[in-house]
Formats: sequence, structure tokens, C-alpha cells
Amino acid sequence: MRRIAAAGLAVCVAALVVTSCKGPGVSPTETPGGGGTGGGGGQQPPPAVNTSPVVKSITVSDTRVEAGTPVTLTAVVEDAETPVANLSFGWTFPVSGGVTGTSNGSAIAFTPSTDLKTPGDIEITVTVTERYTSNGVPAENKATGSVMLHVNNSPKELAELSVRFLTDFATSSVPPAKCVSEFSDGCRGKKDEFNDIDDNRHDFLIVGSTIRHTSLDIAPNRLTATVHTFCSFTSRVITTQPREEGCQNGACPLNSEGTATGDCWTTNVYENGRWWLCESHFTSKSTLSPMMRAFFGIRRLELP
Repeated sequence: MRRIAAAGLAVCVAALVVTSCKGPGVSPTETPGGGGTGGGGGQQPPPAVNTSPVVKSITVSDTRVEAGTPVTLTAVVEDAETPVANLSFGWTFPVSGGVTGTSNGSAIAFTPSTDLKTPGDIEITVTVTERYTSNGVPAENKATGSVMLHVNNSPKELAELSVRFLTDFATSSVPPAKCVSEFSDGCRGKKDEFNDIDDNRHDFLIVGSTIRHTSLDIAPNRLTATVHTFCSFTSRVITTQPREEGCQNGACPLNSEGTATGDCWTTNVYENGRWWLCESHFTSKSTLSPMMRAFFGIRRLELP
């Protein structure tokens, strides 16, 4: 009986030792700090949700962007957590083209370079950065937006347009359709000009010319313009049956030559992002011979 009692006491003592090692009041299935209902020590709270800014649009201060003329772009941005004034803005321009700008937060003023090839499009991008702290750690959100700007250099484009047309006209091998390819379809002048050049090609060979841009005037609405070009043409009659009305009654004998010098001026219209010719005219610097009157066409002849 004593042996059994002693064994029983030993078992009891062993059970107390194991319980003491686990720590008082802790069941075998529990772990310290584990997800019980009584709070856990050492866990970080979930990070606060911070949404990225949104670039809603980019507005432009002018509906027509001209090279050499400053305009202002403004990014319209929304952010749920951070005031727009506390956001950072980075503007990106094309590397080529010489576009320069100065930034003032969400707005930027810039002047497209006159060296840009125009008419043409350039893309400008803004990157918006929101910086904040999440559980003591620096973090940031970014958003981007872009706008495509159509740029004109109207004085340059108009001068080149007029010279290009007159150079084609002065080259007798250039067909009439090519000569009037940059006339607006909405102007009656395109049809009239085609008919005049077609008759001119039949009756005359232009053997010499001088063409030099002199001046231009763009209307305040920037939709119409007048371009003046110094021009001089020397031509020879190449047919015995001329079409031009002014060549009647022997005014244009075969192989006869004449020269006229004056102001070749055009009216122009702005359509679909570029300039087009509308009508062409000639104002002589002196009295013209009947042959040269026929060369220019009676309809377009304007004497001083």
C-alpha cells in the first residue's frame, strides 16, 4: 500500500512541474499574444487607405497655339486626401523643338519655339506626385495626364505657301492640278485659278522668274490673311492658236516674248489646322503689253 501511494504522489508532483513550466493560467492550446479576445501585443494596425490623385484634364489658355507666342497650360487635378496645393507637379516637353516653359505648380507658361516644324502636334505631359506617411514610413502616389497641342507658325507658313504656289506656277512643266493643290476647296478661286493656269500652259512657256516674299497681313480673327510677294515673269508664246481671250487680234504672235514685274498677292483661309490659298491676284508695277495682260488673265489683272 505504501508503494502505490508513493507512486501516486510522484505523478502528482510531475504534473505540477509541467503546469508550472507552461506558466500559470495558460492552457495547452493557447499561445502568448495569440489572437484571443484579450488584445495581442506587437501587431501593427493596417495601413490607412490613400488613393492616388487624378488628372481630370489639362486646359490651354488659347484655342490657337502659335510658335513664338506664350500660352498657359493648367492641370485640373483632384485628390481625396491631400489638398492640390500640397501636390508636386512635373511637366515634360518634347526633347526636340526647343519648347521652353516655367512651372508654377499646376500651371505652366511656355512658348513653342519658332524652329518647330509646323503645322504640327506636340505632346505635353504632367506628372502629379502625392507624398504621405503610412505607419511612419514615407510613401507616395503618382498620376499622369497629357495634352496634344497643335502648333502653327502662321507668318512662316503663309510666306512659304505663297512662294510655293508661285514657284509651281513659274515652272511650266508643273501641271495645273499640282499648282492649285493647296487652294481651299471652299474657295471659288481654286476653280478659276485652275482654268487660268491651264490656259496659260497652253499658250505660254515661262522662261524666267523672280519670286520673293515681301509682306503679309493676318486678320484679328486669325482665320484669313493676305500675302504679298514680289514677282517677275518672262514668257514666250508657244502656239498659233492661243486660248487666252487677251491674245485675240494678233496680240500674241508665236515665239514673241514679254516680261512683267509686280505684286503677286494671295488671299488665304485657315481651315483644319493649317493655311490654304483662296485666290491669287497680280498688280503690275507698270503698264502691261497686250501679250502680258493675256499672260496673267484679264480677270486677275489689277493696274495701279
